[in-house]
Amino acid sequence: MEQYFVKQAITTNNLTIEDQEIFRHAIKVLRHKNGDVIYLVDPTEKLFKATITNVAVEEKQFQVDLELLDWASTELPIDVTVACSLSKKDKIEWITQKSTELGAKTIIFFSSKYSIMNWKKNVVEKKVARLQEIAKNAAQQSKRRVIPEVIYLNSLKDLVDYKTEANLVAYEESAKQGEISLLAQTLNKNPKSTLCAFGPEGGFAPDEIDYLNQNDFLSVGLGPRIMRAETAPMYFLSVLSYKYELTVK
Repeated sequence: MEQYFVKQAITTNNLTIEDQEIFRHAIKVLRHKNGDVIYLVDPTEKLFKATITNVAVEEKQFQVDLELLDWASTELPIDVTVACSLSKKDKIEWITQKSTELGAKTIIFFSSKYSIMNWKKNVVEKKVARLQEIAKNAAQQSKRRVIPEVIYLNSLKDLVDYKTEANLVAYEESAKQGEISLLAQTLNKNPKSTLCAFGPEGGFAPDEIDYLNQNDFLSVGLGPRIMRAETAPMYFLSVLSYKYELTVK
């Protein structure tokens, strides 16, 4: 069943859906009709079963009867921020989509010394809006209750303003040197939030790692293999899912 995010808090047992994007997708594209069921999530992260009761095509709206569902949350039990250096457009969009599906709460892109892409100031707002839309669609598809926030930073130095309880930087030199335990040690402390920074295709410059280390970011390896820039954040999120969602307590 399709799931959609509505902008207003749901406080009644029925609702008129006037959002044109939801109307277009549910009624025009999927051709839902009276009696069909969709799911709605409101800004308070409540999930509702919505049965369509009346479709007004000319007014471009439809009505639903609502049932609040007490289903388990689909959100990771730890707030996760993935921060990635700019890559090519298709990789950035892929990272946004897959990070959303794997549970990231915040997705940050930033410019670093070896970034192969740079965004001019006049395109930042448009690009972030595009990525935010991708995150919303991915959140709906994966049945999440939260749409991740997508943020762009002009500089790696600005990343320290987003520090969480456990701040990490994935560093390939740590992997090359055989470091395999710091990530596990950090997660075993059960932080409530974590941020991990990932470099571009060319990696982080040594002075960037020094800066992050001086600002309480711990350099960690992600296993013995060197991953592509778009693969590393997916590995990290998968590790968190296994640790916090799949491991028997």
